[in-house]
Amino acid sequence: ILAAFPDRVARRVDGATLRCEVVHARRGVLARESVVRRAPLIVAADIRELDGRDRAQGALLSLVTAIEPAWLEELFPTQITRRTAAKFDMESKRVVAEETTRFRDLAIDRRGVPPPAGDAARLLAEEILAGRLVPDGWDAAVAQWIERVNFLARVAPDLGIPPIGPDDRRTLLEQLCAGAISWKEVKGRGVMPVLRGWLSGAQQGLIDRHAPERLELPNGRRPKVLYEPEAAPHLALRIQDLYDVPKIPAIALGRVTPLLHILAPSQRPVQVTADLAGFWRDHYPRVKKELQRKYPKHEWR
Repeated sequence: ILAAFPDRVARRVDGATLRCEVVHARRGVLARESVVRRAPLIVAADIRELDGRDRAQGALLSLVTAIEPAWLEELFPTQITRRTAAKFDMESKRVVAEETTRFRDLAIDRRGVPPPAGDAARLLAEEILAGRLVPDGWDAAVAQWIERVNFLARVAPDLGIPPIGPDDRRTLLEQLCAGAISWKEVKGRGVMPVLRGWLSGAQQGLIDRHAPERLELPNGRRPKVLYEPEAAPHLALRIQDLYDVPKIPAIALGRVTPLLHILAPSQRPVQVTADLAGFWRDHYPRVKKELQRKYPKHEWR
C-alpha cells in the first residue's frame, strides 16, 4: 500500500483527536471505525474530500495501515530530508535544538539534539545584542572602548584602525559566546579581552595614545573623556579644577579638541566650549562675579 500510495502518507496530530496532517500540506481526519488509532504514522488506501460542515477538516482517511519511518527511508530515500533548527529558550536560558525528519513536506519525526556550536554562539549573541541578556563584564568601560575605537577610525582613517560596526559587534559577541550553549556559561566571561583582541597590540596602543580614556591636564588632573557616537568627545570639570589650565589639549593626533563642560560648584554647567583660553579671557570675569556670591567658600582666582 505504501509503495502504491506515497501521496497518502499522514501523521496523527495528537492522540486525543482523529486529526491528521497529510503530505502536500493537506489536512484530514481518521475514519472513526479505523482500528489503527494508536499509530503515529499511517498510509490511507482511500482518501475522500469532505464537504458541508465537515469541509474544514479536509479529507476522510480510511482503509488505513500503520507504517514506520524506516519504511519510507527504504522505499523513498531521496524524498527524506532532515533539518536541525536551534532556538534560545528564555525559560531555561539555553540554546536548544530539534531535528525534524520530513517525507516530502510532511514532518514524520521530531527529536531533541545537541545544538550546532555555530548556531548556539549566534543565538546567544543575538540575545545580548537585543539587550535581553547583559554579560557581567559589559559595563561603561566596554561601551567607551567601542566608541573610542570608532572615534579614532573616523577622525584618523590614516591610522588604519578598523571600526566596530553592527556586524562586527555581532561577530565579537559570537566570539564571546563560542563553545557555550547556555547563558550561565557566558554570563561571567570577560568582554574586554575579546574587544581588545579586535585590534593588534600596536593598534591598541594607538587607541590608548590618541583616544585616551583620561586626559592629562597641565595642573595634574586626569579627567575622563566621554566618547559618543558621531559626536565630539567631551569632559566635564568644575571651574576650580581648571585653574592653571590655559587650554584643553587636543587628541587624535592634534586634530580634535574635546568639548569642555565647565561646571559651577553645584555641578551645573555654566558653559560648553572647546576654547578654554577664550573662556578665561572673555567669560570668566562675569561668571566669577556671579558665582562668587553664591559660593563664597570656594576658591576663586
